[in-house]
Amino acid sequence: MEKKSIVLAITPARGGSKGVPRKNIIDLGGKPLVAHTITQAKKSALIDEYIVNSEDAEIRQVAEKWGANTMTRPDMYAHDQILQEVDLLLKWTVEQFEEANPDKHVDIVVLLYPTAPLRNVSAIDAAIDLVKNQGYDSALSLYYDTRYLWSVTDEGTTVEPRNYDPNKRMPRQKESWNQWAENKAIYATKRDILFSIGRIGPKCGYVEMEKWRSIDIDEPVDLEMARALYQAKKDILDS
Repeated sequence: MEKKSIVLAITPARGGSKGVPRKNIIDLGGKPLVAHTITQAKKSALIDEYIVNSEDAEIRQVAEKWGANTMTRPDMYAHDQILQEVDLLLKWTVEQFEEANPDKHVDIVVLLYPTAPLRNVSAIDAAIDLVKNQGYDSALSLYYDTRYLWSVTDEGTTVEPRNYDPNKRMPRQKESWNQWAENKAIYATKRDILFSIGRIGPKCGYVEMEKWRSIDIDEPVDLEMARALYQAKKDILDS
């Protein structure tokens, strides 16, 4: 039997979030947080199959209400305590999906965290296209970042610059160290790279997202900012 190669998108949505309790189903703009990602995945032109993976029955129920297929993850992947836990969960989900769908072969795996509700669908498809059609083994979403970064020393008593020399300061737009920051909104990976290395391969492409779209909800203040941005940008987000 010839198998159909597909793009499988996965949203991991565990129930035991710490910074914002029950955040994956908390209200944002009149609908549960996870529903924003479900809507984006369903609008994608390049995603063939989509699964919300959760150990939490209520989250699965909400996801199904918004039109997503769901899968119950093992308890070992439900506590955010294992090295590369999400990559392991992605691999497990791919194997379970293919076992349940023997006529399909997952060629590209897309990770869409529910905590990035302001991402644009065009960025999802652009990341998939890089892997599917442009020769990259993986891709992720980034935003342009010009912040001056510092770290606390091992002694914990002083700080030191990480990405610039404060005594040779230039206008930020002219600094050679200006960087791109991972926003945790979109990851697309060839199946063989995911299984042999992880979600980021040696030939990784990127899709730029606007900074305001790059909010990652981890703490209460992130949720406040996301709500404010959603209201301010509602016409764009709902179009």
